[in-house]
Amino acid sequence: MEWQVKPIARICAASGKELALGDQVVCVVHKPLGGLMERTDVLKDHLNDFTPSGIILGRWSREVKERGEEEKAQRAQLLASREEFFLSLYENEEDPTGEKSILRHILAMLLERKRIIRLQGPAEKGLLPYLHVRTQQVFQVPAIDLKPEDIQRVQGTLDILIG
Repeated sequence: MEWQVKPIARICAASGKELALGDQVVCVVHKPLGGLMERTDVLKDHLNDFTPSGIILGRWSREVKERGEEEKAQRAQLLASREEFFLSLYENEEDPTGEKSILRHILAMLLERKRIIRLQGPAEKGLLPYLHVRTQQVFQVPAIDLKPEDIQRVQGTLDILIG
């Protein structure tokens, strides 16, 4: 499965400023309580002014490129965005709906395939130890036997990431 990151918004959600070429933007995936998952693009300098509704699932950073260059930049940044999003899923353990666990599992499979993380042994207590090659940090990934209903639960986030 290959993912494509949706095109970046042209307006900062926190400041209302138009995004310019070269601006650093943080893409935040969050789920309002009782709502559908959303992706919001915020200028990095205004991230502290942005309070998303609900639970933050993850985030990644990127630079604003020209529309023609955007597709090329997306391909180059795609793998880094997946990796950054995966790491951000571990910034806090809050996961009342269980959706973070499913996303951790799906992204781990993708990142293992790209050799960004490596399985370090068998599952223990329902968790698989994965080594993040660059940082040498071990992440405990839920060992989930994915079912269609699991994919449906995170479909909103996958749509946000895939486009």
